Amino acid sequence: MAATPLPLLIIAGFCAFLIIGIEQGVLGIFVAELGQLYERDPEELGLFFALHGVGSALVTGAALIPFIEERNHRRISIAALCMATGAWLVSGPTAWPLKLIASVLLGIGFGGLSMSFNTLFVTRFSQHNASLLNVLNATYGLGAVAGPWILTRQWLDGQGIFTLIAIASALLAVLSLTIDDRVPARDQVTIEGTRTGSIAPILSVAFLTLMIEAGLTYWVPSLLDVQGYGADVIAGFMTTFFAWFVVIRLLAAMTAAIFNTFIFAVFGHAGVVMTLALAATGQVSLAEIGFIGAFMGIIFPNAYAWMLNTSRGGTTTGAKIMLAAISGATAGPYVLGWVLPLFGITSVLVTLLIAGSITIFLMSVTHLKAHAT
Repeated sequence: MAATPLPLLIIAGFCAFLIIGIEQGVLGIFVAELGQLYERDPEELGLFFALHGVGSALVTGAALIPFIEERNHRRISIAALCMATGAWLVSGPTAWPLKLIASVLLGIGFGGLSMSFNTLFVTRFSQHNASLLNVLNATYGLGAVAGPWILTRQWLDGQGIFTLIAIASALLAVLSLTIDDRVPARDQVTIEGTRTGSIAPILSVAFLTLMIEAGLTYWVPSLLDVQGYGADVIAGFMTTFFAWFVVIRLLAAMTAAIFNTFIFAVFGHAGVVMTLALAATGQVSLAEIGFIGAFMGIIFPNAYAWMLNTSRGGTTTGAKIMLAAISGATAGPYVLGWVLPLFGITSVLVTLLIAGSITIFLMSVTHLKAHAT
């Protein structure tokens, strides 16, 4: 496998994360609008989000099948084409079943691009992966800020933004034709000089982390809509959320030499838990917790680097971690779609709060065991 030139890898990675950032930034808003347009209940909207996760699981799970993985050196281009097709379907044809198919394709695009470039950046820039991973994921945040901001400016509507995503993704597919993201497992890799044993706690952390992130980014627009807030407030919330995403990830990149990936990830989860506790108890309104993006933004790139290094991972192990994460991003929003009408908005926040607390416990125990060996 020929190594991809670093300039091409960096350019393609930043373009990919800008695209998936825009998609994630507007998806919850757009689906809330679709729910009103098609008169769909929360359970059906939860299915839309779940199918997005199913698509991501498909592309990630394929990396665990040796026959496919050994021959699939076009995963990035295929993922980009799926993103392009899904974006066109979600913005074009009006039939609801086609929107569900679009969700699967968008998920394939999101999962394939995220897994591929995160793994490549961790392994190709091993001496600086925390800094570069945070910069890469800050690009995702920039896209996620840009999407809602464009909506608030009324330069494009949701349909126009997804059309833009379709065009950009098609161009990315061409740019990435020569990029092979297959990375062999490493014989000895440690996290900050330590080891750990079972991968099960790591996979659980991945599941819960993405359950929380997807729960927040997908469902908050709908929760605010239930509370009677208008489209401007909802878009403003998402803009604030992802603006904090960008700020904290850039700060993390600049301070990566001081704080390790474990500290970043645990601090982020602790901030999310405390913020959700304030919102759940009514001390702060849901519309005013956009700053939670600062805590959420610091978690995944650092947690992924910590998990991948701890588990001595290459592409296959990275796929297992991403598959667990995508399972959380699939199951979480779907379950929340049933929790909301049964128990109300507060129960959604409490569910995410509990998931965050469990994640902190699992990470801490795993890290302590790693240092004890």
